[in-house]
Amino acid sequence: MGFVVTTLLIFLVLYGVVVALLWGLNRRWARLPWVRRTALWTPVAAGLGTVVWRLGASLELNWLVFGGLGVLSVLFLCLLGLTGALLLTGAVHLAEGYYDRRVYTRATVPLPERRRFLRQSLAAVPALTTLTAAGGVFASTTPAHLPEIQLDFPALPPGLEGLRILHLSDIHIGPYVRLAHLEELLVRAAARRADLVLVTGDLCDDVPVYGDTLRLIEALNPPLGIFACLGNHEHFRGLRRIREHFARSRVGLLVDEGVVLQRNGTPFYVGGTDDPRTLRSPESYQTLHGFVEQALADAPAGVFRLLMSHRSQGLDYAAPFGVELVLAGHTHGFQLGHQGRSLFETWMPERYAWGHYRKQSSQLYTSAGVGHWFPFRLGCPPEAPILTLHRA
Repeated sequence: MGFVVTTLLIFLVLYGVVVALLWGLNRRWARLPWVRRTALWTPVAAGLGTVVWRLGASLELNWLVFGGLGVLSVLFLCLLGLTGALLLTGAVHLAEGYYDRRVYTRATVPLPERRRFLRQSLAAVPALTTLTAAGGVFASTTPAHLPEIQLDFPALPPGLEGLRILHLSDIHIGPYVRLAHLEELLVRAAARRADLVLVTGDLCDDVPVYGDTLRLIEALNPPLGIFACLGNHEHFRGLRRIREHFARSRVGLLVDEGVVLQRNGTPFYVGGTDDPRTLRSPESYQTLHGFVEQALADAPAGVFRLLMSHRSQGLDYAAPFGVELVLAGHTHGFQLGHQGRSLFETWMPERYAWGHYRKQSSQLYTSAGVGHWFPFRLGCPPEAPILTLHRA
């Protein structure tokens, strides 16, 4: 209940900012009848969406949760976009006033003609912003991609040449990703014939169907098995119940431990870390460091080592050990990307937000995730990459 109330309060604050920008800097638009009607009904629609969301969660009816949260998400994204658009247009309207007072007497083009062009141009800004938000919501509903990614390792043992790994991360079965969506994805993935399936956390937010989610993944039945590590949402949903579901499945849950597998007579190690729940304080980073060390403690010397860490920062602690490959998720690529990289890459390079990275002799692939808990993706489609190992 606290999360629902907090979400609604954030929405109302953002709504208040938009109304203030309308009446403070864009008063001409605020006087339009359709704008005033939209402003009046927006909080009503948000309130109804919140009630439906809460009712669906109480009754464990995902279609109600999807409907209520979907309405609230679309409204939130539109308000967020309008905030930026109104700040821009408000600044231009202020410049208009300065132009009227200081520059008009020297204008070589009649003011009404310039003003008409400017207003027509500005009117497109909120519309484009709203269309972009709507496009991002629509893109989040598209089926997950299955990109084929080749990873080259100079010292890859011959027995691991061509090893294919299906990397599932952040599926988030719940309001936006249903079991039917996952089943459709896994049917397409099965045709790609992966040798090994690895799941890097945040598998299912709808705990009553956690077991059904695991059974769908089990049906892939790859030759080398299926293994998973924990994400923060496993902790949020109740770790004891989650462990019980894993114990009844054939998906191996690796929590600060690992297993030795063999392919073509060549052993290799697959480890999995626990998740620190949050990763902000120095103490939480030390916790992750400890998890990585524990997960690698039993790895035999001289074998290829692969580590599952829900947090991509696990690379920083795995690289000094010379771990060959780390698979991660969690970030969803921040759901904004361009040409296979998150748009936040420049500002937060240490987050390894999406894609392939190298550090020392170690490599990392951070998946943008199959699902999401907020329905918006732009340039960062949902994915379940298939990684193929090759000797460089």
